[in-house]
Amino acid sequence: MKNVIILVGAESIGQAIARRIGAGKQILLSDLRQENADTAAKVLSNAGF
Repeated sequence: MKNVIILVGAESIGQAIARRIGAGKQILLSDLRQENADTAAKVLSNAGF
């Protein structure tokens, strides 16, 4: 399945990687802290991902 990216560790480096390779794909976020995943989801969503 080439249309999904799984991001483990949703902090700044993970978000940068998702931005770089995530255009046109679904992104699944995972982090040990729920608030980090929620924040990353909001940031990426606002950026059009």
